[in-house]
Amino acid sequence: LARDCPERASKGGGWGKGGGGGGGKSFPSGPREEGSIEVDDRDIGRIIGPKGCNIKALQEGTGCRIITPDKNETEEHAMQIVKIVGSKEQVARCKDAISGVLMGDEPKDALAACDGAVIIKNIDAISMGHLAKTQSGFEKEHDVTLDLDTRSVRIWGKGDDRSKAEKAKEAIEEALEDLTTVDCITVPVPPQIVNQVINDSALRQLQDSTGLTANVSKTDEGTGIRLVGLAGALDAARQIIESRNSGEGSALLPVTPGLLTKMPQQYRADFDNDLSCLQAEFGCEVTVESNQVRFSGSDEQSVLSAKCKLQKMLEWYFPQDCAVVDLPPESVDWIAGEDDRELMRLQSAGASTSLDRRAATLWICGNARAVEMTKNRVRNSMARWDREHASLKMDHRGQCFAVIGSGGSTIKELMASTGARIDVNADQLTIMISGKEESVRSAKKRILEITGGAGRREGKGGGDRGCYNCGGDHLARDCPQGKGGHSNNKGGWNEDHQKPAPAAPAPAPAPAPAPAAAAGGAAPPRTKRW
Repeated sequence: LARDCPERASKGGGWGKGGGGGGGKSFPSGPREEGSIEVDDRDIGRIIGPKGCNIKALQEGTGCRIITPDKNETEEHAMQIVKIVGSKEQVARCKDAISGVLMGDEPKDALAACDGAVIIKNIDAISMGHLAKTQSGFEKEHDVTLDLDTRSVRIWGKGDDRSKAEKAKEAIEEALEDLTTVDCITVPVPPQIVNQVINDSALRQLQDSTGLTANVSKTDEGTGIRLVGLAGALDAARQIIESRNSGEGSALLPVTPGLLTKMPQQYRADFDNDLSCLQAEFGCEVTVESNQVRFSGSDEQSVLSAKCKLQKMLEWYFPQDCAVVDLPPESVDWIAGEDDRELMRLQSAGASTSLDRRAATLWICGNARAVEMTKNRVRNSMARWDREHASLKMDHRGQCFAVIGSGGSTIKELMASTGARIDVNADQLTIMISGKEESVRSAKKRILEITGGAGRREGKGGGDRGCYNCGGDHLARDCPQGKGGHSNNKGGWNEDHQKPAPAAPAPAPAPAPAPAAAAGGAAPPRTKRW
């Protein structure tokens, strides 16, 4: 694979590793000294971060080597010494950065603050998209440099002039006031398609990421969808609804601002070629914007398929910054939580997180630390789901009716005696059990007795260990074929939870209109990198 190319590795670090930028770790090679900082042993994990994300960023950003103490195995908490090796200036800067991380800052924000940057945090997706579009002009106007992350902006004044950065911050906050004003509009929709439009996956994802609300409105003037939210989100939602009204398909994919700028030129050329092939294959238009990708086309299914494939492409090109988590369809509501509270908790980790309820996938895009934190939360949530849910597949409808009983008597008795919730779908021949672990185990045992043990387990739960990756007798998070919960995050173009194979020419795309940029009217050959 391109990411494993020895030629690329010899150039010093990978552009997709650890948040981008070549060079890898650079520990001091000149005169060194050892400093130290005293930290509560409960805070050592904050310095290290998920899978070492924080300590790697701190070491790479300061040029120091950070040595953490062994884990305290006793129940008593104590202060521990963290050693820092580097030049005098590097050690001092590293101490300040560690203090920032312990206060809850991202490593990048803590390092930027050490360098005199002014930081604006907790910026919503719509406002960040506006900043990304106007970044170049804003930098020239205010003589500053902006570094955009998923939810924060770091501002440096040219010539190390902090007053310029402070003035730029005030100007940004003033410019975003209009975008962050809550407004309300109603978009007309033909009554025969209003239910399809309001459940459109792109509209639902926009609601998840911006807090927009959408409700069906019926008045004397006709049927429509009433939207309440930020001004920028309302405009995006109106475009989606109008596209669906005209019979076209549309979709959105949020990405980290400036994600593609991390690519060296040769890889960007490969990506652009792959993107042209994708558009030709599915016959839809793909527009890459500063903080999102827009899909549009005459066929809704083609648009959704193109979005799914682009997610896999980005996951390959940016294995540390992008991840697609495949979920059991039954667990989608569990991941979202009541009133989408669990989904909002996932989004608070700092990455762009988008739940596709129709495809049962979770898209995560951000810096390496935020992506790993989000994946860890998903793993923990799915481990709970594994224990508290079970799905049984019946052989025929008679078994479903036996579980229901006359007038629902059997299923009522089962739920009352076991404390579990039981949902029977006779059309799909499935029985879903949910509740506390012991309740699920007890209900499942009773149901198998009623059906003569004929129920085949479709999804394991209630104390049983079952892998959604390979079907083995273990949880998905422990799967040897792909550690990482329900995600195939092996870093390559690999949909079957298998070890990435060497790159090979992909099959030619299906006949479709060629992109306008293709020479001679023919679609460009698919790149071999993914």
